[in-house]
Amino acid sequence: MSPLHRLYQASGLLSAASLVAICGLILAQVIARNLGTTVRDADEFAAWAMAASGFLGLPYALHHGAHIRVGVAMRFLPVGARHAVEVLASAIALALSGYLAWWVTVFVLESWRFNEVSQGLVPVPMWIPQAPMVIGSVLLAVGFAERLVCVLRGRRFEIGEGEENYE
Repeated sequence: MSPLHRLYQASGLLSAASLVAICGLILAQVIARNLGTTVRDADEFAAWAMAASGFLGLPYALHHGAHIRVGVAMRFLPVGARHAVEVLASAIALALSGYLAWWVTVFVLESWRFNEVSQGLVPVPMWIPQAPMVIGSVLLAVGFAERLVCVLRGRRFEIGEGEENYE
């Protein structure tokens, strides 16, 4: 397994850990309410974990072929046209994910530069819960770059089932 594929895997594991954290926070909140108290800022931490789960899951999902694709339309195209469409789609996805990664990074750097903190009872520097957005979007862009190279070489990028080679 290549280092990039390990990063996609680690990103997926962190995404899953974020979902477990959400479950833990909700469970703690339920127990605390039954005991007549609350968990401070549990809703805020759960929301940050949900955002982390979504962004960190993007590169993992790409590598496993789980993003939405219009495979039905591809089946009706000749093999040569499929390859051209795959190259074009990968290039467009790389451009869009690169744009996303750039602006998410700028956004988080501004939070860090201006020392933004959360407005809840627990003052958390905002760049900390925003960092998974940068990690996920940058890894997504890297994944699309790798996918474009694979498609150009006629190799398979996705490790999920049902993907075709466009040689």
